[in-house]
This record gives sequence, structure tokens and C-alpha cells, in this order.
Amino acid sequence: MTSPAELTTNWFAFLDARLLTAVRAIAAQDGNPDDALRGLYISDDQALALADDIGSQDADPLLATAVDRLRLDALDAAVLAVCAAPELHPRYGRLYAYLQDDVTRRLPSPRLVAGLLSGDGVEASDALACFAPDARLTAVGAIRLLVPDPAVPLADRPVKVADRLAAFLLGAGKGLLEAGAPAAIRRASAEGLGRISGREDAVQEVARALRTDTRLPLVVCGPDAPAIVATAAGMALVLLDVRDLSRPEALADAQLACALEHALLCFDGLGDLKPAERGRLLEQIGARHERSVLIGRTRAEAQALSEHTVLLVDVPFPSFAERRETWERLAGAPATDVAAKFRLSVEQIRAAAEVSRVAADARGLGTPETGDLDLGARHASSSRLGDLAVRLSPAYGWEDLVVPDRQRDLLHSISAYLRHRDRVLSEWGYERTVARTQGLKVLFAGESGTGKTMAAQVLAAGLGLDLFRVDLATVVSKYIGETEKNLERIFAAADGSNAILFFDEADALFGKRSEVSDSHDRYANIEVAYLLQRMEAYPGAVILATNFKRNIDDAFIRRLDFVVDFPFPEIEDRKRIWRLVLPREAPVADDVDLGFLAAQFKLSGGAIRNCSLAAAFRAADEGTAIEMRHLVRAVAQEYGKQGRLTLEADFERFHSFVRGAGSTPTGSSAG
Repeated sequence: MTSPAELTTNWFAFLDARLLTAVRAIAAQDGNPDDALRGLYISDDQALALADDIGSQDADPLLATAVDRLRLDALDAAVLAVCAAPELHPRYGRLYAYLQDDVTRRLPSPRLVAGLLSGDGVEASDALACFAPDARLTAVGAIRLLVPDPAVPLADRPVKVADRLAAFLLGAGKGLLEAGAPAAIRRASAEGLGRISGREDAVQEVARALRTDTRLPLVVCGPDAPAIVATAAGMALVLLDVRDLSRPEALADAQLACALEHALLCFDGLGDLKPAERGRLLEQIGARHERSVLIGRTRAEAQALSEHTVLLVDVPFPSFAERRETWERLAGAPATDVAAKFRLSVEQIRAAAEVSRVAADARGLGTPETGDLDLGARHASSSRLGDLAVRLSPAYGWEDLVVPDRQRDLLHSISAYLRHRDRVLSEWGYERTVARTQGLKVLFAGESGTGKTMAAQVLAAGLGLDLFRVDLATVVSKYIGETEKNLERIFAAADGSNAILFFDEADALFGKRSEVSDSHDRYANIEVAYLLQRMEAYPGAVILATNFKRNIDDAFIRRLDFVVDFPFPEIEDRKRIWRLVLPREAPVADDVDLGFLAAQFKLSGGAIRNCSLAAAFRAADEGTAIEMRHLVRAVAQEYGKQGRLTLEADFERFHSFVRGAGSTPTGSSAG
């Protein structure tokens, strides 16, 4: 007789033969007292007829495919055939009930499987070992033992083939499965991603990380991260919520789907994790025998795993060209304007394009118009408006920062503290002697445009840390307790991130309110105390920025580690700023006099950048290089914004350009 080790694809022919032998053996036992019980359900003659004429070999090709995708050996395949048979034909269930002498037991048990497969070099213990928790069939979620009654012996408990595998063997695919209870898994692919212009580096980085031989979890976050991972892996994704890691049945179903569909298992839902859930998640990830791939829609979601060492790939937003191509492909209309105005992911553009098509159809139009595209873009982007923190790109280096030597030295001291704090506080023992936390509290004070935000970006870039900007004016609420809740959301998201938190408009909360005149003042002081407490507990750097240092309470300033004043730039500094904000690639005319601009116009660095950009747009519109007249007119425009007079004494020989531009504010002296 053929043994399981010699089988190739005729599993069900083998099973039919074994069943016929087993039924004949029972039917031949004349006078067996069990015959009466079996006769209540099925007679010996009927069992023989069923066993002799099942003919279910048509299922062999699908089983062969499943065996290949699940990477099963011959014995595992034979066990799977025995367990799956009742799913394929009801007559197998009737025969199993006959063999087990129980009308209700239409599913096989490990004991029955071992009895059918033993012989010809296969021991019953070999077949029973296929049901162990770490055996291949159970590890991939193909089969599981049902426990209707703990009193039932282990080897006699019914064995159920996973519904997903049963649907596959029936040739029904996912349709039959999803007609019942909704599945916990979701799917994603590279479909609809289109060109990945500007994001090839992210795809290659993910591909390299997937090939790396390591157990470290791979975290890919950013817009269209699932499609990027699918592109890098060259296969579709099966997505499972990270919290389902604690549900063995959900994890097994996802692993089985991956094997049958040749897909990559990934976990998402990082942003929904509560702090108390993170520790358990990390333990479950560490206990996995296979590498975990996690996907976050935004970088903030990756902070849920900040306490664990991971490989992190940050996916950038699609480029303008990619957005435009995606809009035009999905909406069927010219989309240069909407692609430039709205920075959306490909996934968001798909939703926005559908909204725009619905809007156009409602008005009887076949193609969406500009208003329809804008409507769709607003709908797709509205969910992002409630974010309290914005990640600032580390776009500047120390060479871009123009500040006096004293301020630069202070910034270098801050950088040195953050770079060496662990060594000094822990290894050198200062943590014990000074009895302080490892966090850093800093105040940046100075007029608007003097470089406070740029200095924070320079620090973050030099240290390789993330920088998140929070506008305190939007966090502070008039409703009692809401400010603390908003602050807690920010710090809870930042815990363990090592990110620099940059709180702008700090005087909105830290104004001089120590004198309590009403209940709102009392709660304002509570809000200040709460923020101070969270700042001191936060292990990273917290930078507060204010335009009016005199409005900050002195008692609060004394609790800070550093206070950096950003003065207005002097002439030489202004000249250097003018030189920096005129890019080397920009066409600059020979008549541009940077020395005159620096000496005559007392502008902040931010104002100078505004003037340079405004002049560049004016020159581009005229089709010329950037000339002195463009820069002078931009300065006059900046003066008008600030309510300053455009005096001829300031503009001297270039004042005619100002008068010609018509930008002199009301009440100024045009001369």
C-alpha cells in the first residue's frame, strides 16, 4: 500500500483507500456490540458503499497548490487531506461519524487521523506530532483543535480546518469566507500608486530592510506607506491591527492568508495604541518567530514603538509631478492647480478624486471642474486640521544661522548638553550629585524673524533629532481643564521619542499672571504649573519661543536651563543674511548692491528672506533677472506690512523704484 512519504498529489485517492480498509475491518467484526450503535446512524453496507465510491480526487490539484504555498511535507499533506475531507464532501463526514461511533462527530480527531495514516513506515506518533502547537500545520493556522468539552481526551477532540483554507480548497476563494463573519484582516497593494517619482529612495530602503537578516521590527510610516511596502516587497500585503497580536486566532488567520495568497503580513493601527498597551505589544513582537513589519500612516504613529529598537523608514509625500499625474489619471481632468495647492498622499487623492467626480455628476457634468477638484481636496484633507504638533524639517545647518557669537555659543552649549547628557549625567555621576532629570528647558526670546525657529531646526539637524512645533496659542483654551488635556496629548505622544518640542507663542500661557484676580487667573497659574511639571518630566529638550520676553514671569524664567536672546541683526549680519537668501542658482543682476540694502534697511532675518522671495517672484513674472529695483520694491512692501514709512532718506537714489511701484503706505513720505 502507498505510504504518505511516497505520495505526490493523490492524497484523496490514498485517503479513500485507507477509509475503505478501515470500514471493511469494522464491518467484518461480526457480533461487535458497537454494531448496534453504528446501525442507528449508518449500516455497515452503507458505509462500505460510501467508502468504495467517494471519488473526490478532483480536490487534489487545489490541495497540491495549498501544500506548495504552505510548504508542507508529504505527511503534513496527508494529515491535511484527512482533516479537510469533510469540508469537501459531506459523505466524508458520515464516514468519520461511523468510524468514531458517534452521529455528531463528523470532524476527525487526532486519534482517527493517526489510525488512518499509520502503517507503511508511518507511526501513529508521527501523525499525532503534526498537531503539536509548533508543528507546521498549526503554526500556519491551517488546522486547530476544537475544545467543546475539557473532559474530552486530547487525542479525541475534533480537528477543524481553517475556514480560509476550506474556502480555498473548495475553489470559492475569499467570496464564500467573507459572506459570513467579517474577517479581521485587510489587504493593500501597489495598485493605484502610479509613478513613485521622488520616492524611489524610500522603496529601495524598504526593500533593503526586508532583505536584511535581523529580528528587529521594520516600521514604515508616512503617506502611502502600504503601497510603498507592497512595491518594495513585490507582493500584496495582508494588514492586521497590532492589537490583534494578542488574539492567536486572528494572527493565525492572517498568516494563513499570507501563505495562500503569497502576500506579506504587516501590522498597522499604531496610532490607536494607548500607553498601557505599548509594553504588551513590544513583548508580543519580541516573542514572534518571524520578523514583524509595522506600518504607520504618519510618523507620529511610529512613536508608539519608541521604547523599542526598530528599523524606521520614513516615506515622503508624493512629489508635485506624482500628485498631478495621479489627479489627472483618477479624475480625468487637468489638475496642475489643485496638485500644487493641496499636498495630499496618493491614497487621499483617490478619495478626493471620487468626491470630485460625484460632485460633477450631480451637476450633470462628465468631467470635474476646478471647483469640484478643490472640493474633493478639502474633503480629503480636513481630517488633518486638528493636529496640535507639526514636524519641522531640519532644513538648516549651522552655516545658515546668522546670530552673534554669544548666542551661537549658547546654542552650541545646548547641543553639547543634548549630545553628551547620558555620558555626563550617568557615567560621570552628575545625575546623582545634581539630582536632576535629563531633560532640558530652554527659552528663545526675540522679535519675529530673528531666527528662533531656525535655531531650533539647526539644533535638531545637528543632533539628528526630530523637531515638533506646537503653537501654544492654539493649545490654550478658555475652558477649565482643556489646556491641560491638550498639553497631555502632546507630551504623551512625545514620551520616549527623544524629539525636541518647540512651543511657539509661549507668552500666550506664560504671561505674568501670578496675581490672582479671578478664577481664570487661578486656573491659568495651574496650567503653567502643569506645563512646567510635564516639561521637567520630559526626558528630551523643550524649547519655548516668545516675541516678548518682558511678558514672561521672572519666577518661571529662573526655572529654565538656558535663555537665548535673539537680537536684531547688525549691518554685517544683515549683509550676510542677504547673501544667504539669494541662492547661487538664482539669476541676480549686476546692479544689486547688498551693502546698501544691509546698511539702509534695518530688517530681521525673516523679513530679509521675505524680501528676497518677493523680489524673485516679481522678476520671474517679468521674465528678467533679480534686479535692484525688484529688491527695493520688496523692501518697501515689507515696510508697508510693518506700518513703517518709506522715506526718501532711506531709499536714496532708489526711491523712484518705490514711487513707481505704488507701494508707499498711506501717510508715508514719498518725497
